[in-house]
Amino acid sequence: METPIPLFIADVHLGKLARMLRMLGFDTAYNNAFSNAALISIALEQHRVLLSRNGIIGRKHPALTTFFISHDEPEAQLENVLQHFHLLPHIHPFSRCMVCNGILESVSKEDILEQLLEKTAIYYHQFWQCTNCKRIYWKGPHYNRMMRFIQQITGDRTQ
Repeated sequence: METPIPLFIADVHLGKLARMLRMLGFDTAYNNAFSNAALISIALEQHRVLLSRNGIIGRKHPALTTFFISHDEPEAQLENVLQHFHLLPHIHPFSRCMVCNGILESVSKEDILEQLLEKTAIYYHQFWQCTNCKRIYWKGPHYNRMMRFIQQITGDRTQ
């Protein structure tokens, strides 16, 4: 029986890690305004793994599933989470909104044309939109850099 892919919630110190996990397609709740009490409550209610730089939280709340992040560098933090939870085979890049964690869906250019900047509308033709916050994504200049990063992380296993 396959282990389910964990849902995560990240503490205030892990915003970059949360964005990178979202970029790879992992459901990661994050808000830098979450108090420790809110983090604990959400983690317990939604059965999320709390990713935290604060080792005390997990010891104070044994019902909470906590993963302590010891590295300072976000890339090392990400590698640690991916390895610990065996997530490499489950990476689905660009399937979640990096801003709000919503699901991204393909959207026609015509449906969002009025929201695009002129040059974006001219040069790009494939778009995705967050079902939650309505942010629009496309394969702009940043896409290749992000793909190189993902290929580094995955050892080229994800396309």
